[in-house]
Amino acid sequence: MQHTVRRSGMRGYFALAAMMVAMAVAMIAAPISMQSASAQDTTIQTRVQFLHAGPNVGKVEIKLNGDTKVDEFSYGDTSDWIDVDPGSVELQIEEDRRGINYNIFYAVYPVPAGNDYHIIISDQLVLASVVDRSPIAEGSARVRVTQASIDVPAVNVLATGTDVNFASQLNYPRSSDYVSVPAGTYDLEVNIADSGQQLLAVPGVTFESNMVYDIVVMGDPSDTDHPVALTTLTDTTAAGTAAATPIATPTS
Repeated sequence: MQHTVRRSGMRGYFALAAMMVAMAVAMIAAPISMQSASAQDTTIQTRVQFLHAGPNVGKVEIKLNGDTKVDEFSYGDTSDWIDVDPGSVELQIEEDRRGINYNIFYAVYPVPAGNDYHIIISDQLVLASVVDRSPIAEGSARVRVTQASIDVPAVNVLATGTDVNFASQLNYPRSSDYVSVPAGTYDLEVNIADSGQQLLAVPGVTFESNMVYDIVVMGDPSDTDHPVALTTLTDTTAAGTAAATPIATPTS
């Protein structure tokens, strides 16, 4: 389902989407994907983390069930992990210090217990997904890429000097599938998919064993104050038998 919310003042309308897809872990525009878990089970930790990736959104305040959880939240900021009570969760995003009449996003989500969620505020959409924390082979890391910049065309994201390709033809506001790679340090490159032109190079990115990494492409290539950048959100995998996520093996 989609939510279109009025943005105050001369900024017009700020269109935001929120789609619930049960049992899915792929991120699309505004989905919150849920793993099976009882909403009555409050003994299992349930958490959310926010990233402000909208250079034109401005400073915001974020409320869960009416309580302010994040304040003076500016472009490029990442929140701490926030515990959430399972059940119906009311999410409000407001222009900071302006009050309820300045909502830019409002939705109520059914949240089962036991998941971690990333919620990314971009210029036109709120992008939300569950983190895949299922067990992974020892010595591996799990990586996913989200294209959160409306000003950037479809991109490829790869590790130079290897055959590891994290994302291909990735348009806003989509995300790649998760891929598992051997833990280590990689030189990342973001290219325009159609032309192959290099958009960004980020050397020396370290992926640790038994960790989950959500890499977010954000920024505006024409804005020197908010240039294109990669922001990485991290989480840990759960203990247990290794998951069946494909492993990409670097070449020599």
